Amino acid sequence: MPTATHPVKILLVDDKEENLVSLASLLSEEGDNTEYLFANSGEEALKLALQEEIALILLDVQMPGMNGYEVARYLRDISKTRDIPIIFVTAIHQQDVHVMEGFEAGAVDFLFKPLHPAITKAKVAAFVRFYLQKKEVELAHKRTQEINRELEERVKARTAELTRVNKDLDNFVYTASHDLKAPINNIEGLAVALKEVLDTPEPDHGELNIIMAMIQDAISRFKHTLMDLTEVAKLQHQDETNIESVRFEELIDDITLNIQDLILKYDATIDTDFSEAPEMVFSRKNLRSIVYNLVSNAIKYSSPERPPIIEVSTYHESSYTVFRVKDNGLGLKPEDRDKVFDMFKRLHAHVEGTGVGLAIVKRIVENSDGRIECDSEQGKGSEFRVYLRGQ
Repeated sequence: MPTATHPVKILLVDDKEENLVSLASLLSEEGDNTEYLFANSGEEALKLALQEEIALILLDVQMPGMNGYEVARYLRDISKTRDIPIIFVTAIHQQDVHVMEGFEAGAVDFLFKPLHPAITKAKVAAFVRFYLQKKEVELAHKRTQEINRELEERVKARTAELTRVNKDLDNFVYTASHDLKAPINNIEGLAVALKEVLDTPEPDHGELNIIMAMIQDAISRFKHTLMDLTEVAKLQHQDETNIESVRFEELIDDITLNIQDLILKYDATIDTDFSEAPEMVFSRKNLRSIVYNLVSNAIKYSSPERPPIIEVSTYHESSYTVFRVKDNGLGLKPEDRDKVFDMFKRLHAHVEGTGVGLAIVKRIVENSDGRIECDSEQGKGSEFRVYLRGQ
């Protein structure tokens, strides 16, 4: 829309300077927000029409060199200028042959000299109103397109979210039918075995202890799977979490204390370097979950050929704080790098767990507008990089 800084521009074309000044004076009114551009020839008129956004052209017919009709035909042949309305201003007697030639050249109206002030101003005002209405329609169309693009982006994002939710539901069904069904069947079988032992005249207490231990183990696995599912469900519906300034050194100290038995079991070494990014503003609970899962996985998936050495560090990259965990463990096959983040996907069956940890990490990271990357080589180790935005 034309504004105080972008007024309506009307191009006046006449080979006589005094005619241009007179016409501009006739049309000008205080506060009308209109700028009048002057052209003394057809060539100059074409140049200005290509350079400026013109609302209306008042074009003298009789000019030396290129006359008004020729200028109008050229304007009609150029895509940028073909829709600019042209009013011919002429001293030629009002004859049908001239009027027809003018309309064929592209005129929308005529003004005959000597100009009638009221009629001239009324015609120009009508075309200015039409121009402003056209700009309003264009602006409305542009806004509509922007709204449509925004809606399309929202629909795409919502579709992606629903696709992810559906995938999670599929995984849940799979887990319910396998990860949960298996321990239930195991407990059921052990209960039958327990009954058979108890039904004997003299039950073997050693055998009873073994069966009871196996039942307890099956129940424990069952409870851990349910707890993991509950954690995933919480993330699914989690809107906001309390954020605070978290120091990585304090966080890793707390976690290493918590997994001290695991560190001793595998004789693991954890080297840390948080000098480049010692802290960040984030949900402590969520950041702890990320660090805990990545560090504990790096230890559990160590190679039997060497003690695990875990490198943990942080640094800044663009607008992200990057948390990096590198190990010298089992590593992954190239085709398994993407699968490692799937829910309930376990790529090394000999390691205890339900396969939910990295799926939870990925969900936390993506929910906070971040991303997680993995580089890995089978037999040499893996490196995980978590890109987090401060909240």
